[in-house]
Parts: sequence; C-alpha cells; structure tokens
Amino acid sequence: MGEVGSEELKFILEQYDVQEEEVKAKYGKFDRESLEKFIAETFLPKVKEKKKFIGLRKTIAQNLYKSYSQAVHVTLNMEVSMEELLGLREKLKGERKEAPSITMMIGKCVASALKDFPTFNATFDGSEITIYEDVNLAFAVDSPLGLFTPVVRKVDKRDIFELNSEFEAVAERARKGMLKEKDIVGGTFTITNLGMLGVSTFNPIINPPQVAILGVNATFEKPVKGEGGGIAWKKFSFLSLTFDHRINDGAPAARFLGRIKHYIENPAEVKWSGEK
Repeated sequence: MGEVGSEELKFILEQYDVQEEEVKAKYGKFDRESLEKFIAETFLPKVKEKKKFIGLRKTIAQNLYKSYSQAVHVTLNMEVSMEELLGLREKLKGERKEAPSITMMIGKCVASALKDFPTFNATFDGSEITIYEDVNLAFAVDSPLGLFTPVVRKVDKRDIFELNSEFEAVAERARKGMLKEKDIVGGTFTITNLGMLGVSTFNPIINPPQVAILGVNATFEKPVKGEGGGIAWKKFSFLSLTFDHRINDGAPAARFLGRIKHYIENPAEVKWSGEK
C-alpha cells in the first residue's frame, strides 16, 4: 500500500471485503478520500434529498420533545362499543340531513366526562396545576405544513351541530395553513383521531401544558352474543388515553377513561343540544 497503506486503511478494506485495486480502478488512485467515497457509493443508501430542520417542523419537534422529556407519560387502552353512537349519528343525519363527525361526537362525550373528572381538564406549568371550568378541546389536524391542534371552545355547553361546523371550519384552515393565533390558544384537553388511517392502538403524546390526551382508533367489527343466543356482528373501537402521572394516578385515569366509554356507549346521557 505504500505510504498511504496504513494499518487503519488495511483494516477498513478487510471490514468491507474491498481490494485496493478496486478503488484504484474506479478513481485512479488509492487514499483515504477515495476509499471513503468507494464505500459510500457501494454500501450506503443513495441520498434522495436533504432538508433543513427548521421552521414549523423544528417547532413541532421541540414541543413534542419538551412534552415527552418533562411529563411522565402513561397510556391506557380500553375497548368501547360504537354501536349506540353510530346509531345516533344516523338518526341525526335523518332528522337534519347532515351528520356531525364521529370525532366531534366523541369530543362531546369527552367533554361530559371531563366535567366529572376535572383534574384531567387542566394544565401544569411545573409548579402549579390549573383546573378549568370551560372544556376547550384541541383536535390534532394533519396538514402538508405539519401537525396543528386548533381549539374548539366550550364544547360542554354548546350544540353538537354548532360545534361540528366550527370544527370543520378550523380544521380546514389548519390544512390550508391559514390558522390565526386565536385558533390555537386556550386548549384544555386534546383529541387525536388516527382511526381513519386504520390504526388499532397508539400512544399519543401529551400536548403541553395540558395533562392528558385521548387517542381515537379505527372502528372494527367482531362477533358478540346476540338476542336469542345467536351471533351478531357489532362495531367496536379502542380508546387510548395518555396522562401525566405527576398529576393523576392510574386508577383515576382508568375511571376517567371508563366514563368516556360510558358516554360513548350511552349517548342519551350526553347534552347534545348544549346547555339551555
């Protein structure tokens, strides 16, 4: 190898089963630079493009890292029957010629549960827990520009159709990158729905400074015992609740998730027309 044939280069050749002559044949010389280039072109994946880690993507990453590194994330999963809620949606569609989204209907059920478990309708700044009277739900919205969480306010007090119209409008603004600051502030709890993408369960990351987030998963059918002892196919889903264990313990979190399940399975107990 001559002057450039150090033991280090010899070791590299052995590790990649490359002959010095192969490198010389391709580049007309053999040195560290040509060897590294040969290895990169032969063994490493071809780069399609590189993107600077700046702007919105960097901001999203920083927020997620802050949440995951500071909060004590614990996720609970619970199966829920979707039959009654889907049945109500069809009934509303027949009466009003329009149907609210399942995401917003689940949001209304979550709002009812949050009134029963207010320590989940809260934020934490590291030293003080703030519990809120209003239920302002943030909804994760995917867009070409990144992930946004626009807010729909006072979900517990308002009519489902009014809420749904606002949700659709703010979600569309998010997808177009046209959100204003007022659209993304004041959230007290977040819902993220990956069900339309076929996800069975996942571990959502808390949206700081909030203390919990609900993941909604895909609806699926399974056989259950029907009337008269026969078999009936019914629709189910899984709910994934991530909570900050610094603020709430596992048992209250399980009861809170169970209360969400209760309202989804018993939608007649939810005030769909809002407070009068």
